[in-house]
Amino acid sequence: MSATLDILFVADARFEGGTSTALAVEIRAAARAGLRTGLLAIKGPLLGLPFPMHPDLRKLIDDGLTERIDPDMRLTARLTLIHHPTIVENRPTRRLSITTDKLLIVLHHPMYDGNGRRQYDLDRVIAHASDAFGADVHLAPVSAVVRDSLPRLLPPYAHMLEEDWGNLVELDDWPAKPVRPPAYPVVIGRHSRPDPLKWPTAEDAHLAYPADGSRFRVRALGADAYLAEKYGTLPTNWELIPFAWDGVPDFLGTLDFYVYFHDPAWSEAFGRTILEALATGLVVILPPHFAVLFAKAAVYAEPAEVESVIARFVADPVLYRSQCEQARRFVENNYDAAIYSDRVARIIGDETTSPAGDGLFPPLPQRNVLFASSNGIGVGHLTQQLAIAQRLPPDLTPVFATMSYSMKAAVQHGYQAHFLPHHRILEADPEDWNTCLAEELFELVAHLRPTVFAYDATAVFEGVTRALDMFPDIFKIWVRRPLWQESHRVFLEFSDSFDAVIEPGELAETFDHGPTAACRKEVFLVPPVLHLDPSERMSRESARAALGIPDGMTVVAFQLGAGANFDVKDLRAALLAEVLRRPDTIALEIQSPITPNAAGLEILGERHRTVELFPSFRFSRAFDAAISAAGYNTFHEQVLGSIPTLFVPNEGDEMDLQASRARWAELTGRGWMMRRDYDLGFAAQHVERLLDPLERAAVIRRCQSIVWKNGAVDIARYVEDHARMLRTDWDITKLGST
Repeated sequence: MSATLDILFVADARFEGGTSTALAVEIRAAARAGLRTGLLAIKGPLLGLPFPMHPDLRKLIDDGLTERIDPDMRLTARLTLIHHPTIVENRPTRRLSITTDKLLIVLHHPMYDGNGRRQYDLDRVIAHASDAFGADVHLAPVSAVVRDSLPRLLPPYAHMLEEDWGNLVELDDWPAKPVRPPAYPVVIGRHSRPDPLKWPTAEDAHLAYPADGSRFRVRALGADAYLAEKYGTLPTNWELIPFAWDGVPDFLGTLDFYVYFHDPAWSEAFGRTILEALATGLVVILPPHFAVLFAKAAVYAEPAEVESVIARFVADPVLYRSQCEQARRFVENNYDAAIYSDRVARIIGDETTSPAGDGLFPPLPQRNVLFASSNGIGVGHLTQQLAIAQRLPPDLTPVFATMSYSMKAAVQHGYQAHFLPHHRILEADPEDWNTCLAEELFELVAHLRPTVFAYDATAVFEGVTRALDMFPDIFKIWVRRPLWQESHRVFLEFSDSFDAVIEPGELAETFDHGPTAACRKEVFLVPPVLHLDPSERMSRESARAALGIPDGMTVVAFQLGAGANFDVKDLRAALLAEVLRRPDTIALEIQSPITPNAAGLEILGERHRTVELFPSFRFSRAFDAAISAAGYNTFHEQVLGSIPTLFVPNEGDEMDLQASRARWAELTGRGWMMRRDYDLGFAAQHVERLLDPLERAAVIRRCQSIVWKNGAVDIARYVEDHARMLRTDWDITKLGST
């Protein structure tokens, strides 16, 4: 089924800064004009880190203001807009079935930076865009700065648009700040994405943003520790505010003057952040080369002149008010989003294919996502993948390949699952086993053709990476939890085998000094991941009825694991005895799905019950307290579910640092810690504290104070977005050449 659009937007939707913001404004403006649009997301070569889709663009898709486009869809567009030339500097790695009447490349960046270094190969950009969409190319510079950087002679199938494709703003989103006469100490500010090149040299910075706290306060949004690396010790009157996608209008409203200078090596194509400051009616002070872009809307000076310029406006409130009004008027007359429909009409006419929202748009093609996980000792890796899989949209089909005996959990959820036995189970030679693993995974991937391969484990096996190397176009994700032992450091060498590394959050992150701690800037960090949200649990009454718990009984849930690698038999017996010593208690021992049926646990009376529950967290409102290992999943369920818990960390050599999690809980008042090799003789005291109602109430209060959202949602969205991306981040012409 073929689809027709008025405008197809093609962009790397992961860009943090002005390119994505400008694109979002265009999409909203097109929707208001009744144009049907779609967004084809590109994974381009410019961003090496695992950035998610820009939230403004994601929201436009979620709200139905534009269609998500899959690279394999058959599509006709009246106008295709490629935002940013670098995203087609490499050829797309797959053929498109998209035709277009008009093809524009919006040039958001000059061809050369401030040092004269070429930023993209325009000939390659034009050729690849024309080949991909089968049309002549029209170049649309965002400003005169970009236009002047381009060659005058273009290929015969390339044309220069006569007008600049300047960034637009929606003025309603940028309310004019109240014009108050400035007085010392004045507030100087600026905002930009966190990039050292967005800041001037140290000498110019200290002139443009003076250190005299009695006369100046400096507020910088999008500033962070990188400034200390660039400048050394920072003035005490500088307030650094981390980069954020929202809250910028409120930030600008706190300023008296907007002062923007950048590194000489940087060439600012347009200056969207400057446009936003002008839109709010600020007095904006810029270096003289910006005059070609903003004319009399801004004031121009060298860094050494900033103080005197500010002094002039402080001394003359009428002049200050006039400059503020002129700034806002400039944006309203030249860059208001209301002009967008006329801009588009000049290219494709003013008729639309159909009112946006009328007619059915073809569904997205069904895609597979292959979740692969190691064996582990428990069920944690697979459980975390289930949390992600269950939050994917219906057009993405999860398939599981795991070395875990808990595979039946995936099958019980209705998913196709494949078992890949670990070499220890087979008593196989690791090298031979890796060869077989590579072959099995190759056959599975070749059959399923997943668009995303999501691997969840600490250990990365060579058999996995060998198989993945054969499928360079599949987007590969490694989800790895923190709190590694030092012995696991060797696996960091495999990070480059994946396109993205995602790290689920850790409540005990301040206790993590392991191998992955130094890599946090290179990964996509999400909040702690739970299979179920706490709100999805059964009510206390329903859960107790399902478990057959009599009224008035205190239930202590035991989840000490299968004991496969860390024997807690003696400790378990001591704790069970102490819990059952009280006549009003029930010890509910929850068996792991991978515990052999013939484990033959001794039952210590009618108040000692064993049950296999998966996921046990669904029933956890029935519990008054718990005694549990401190594995990632269980630990975060207990704390975020506000279940008073005595944590007994599994301290086996293969495990993550569970003792650190338990210690964090103990020291923050969100649980207690008991170690097998140190505390066996104190079982009575631990249980007495666990069953004290006042102690439990205090733990519950502390746990409930945690502000949290489920990172499984973020990972699922990341998978969904990347399952539909067209890749241009590697040069397919070199495939097989090495």
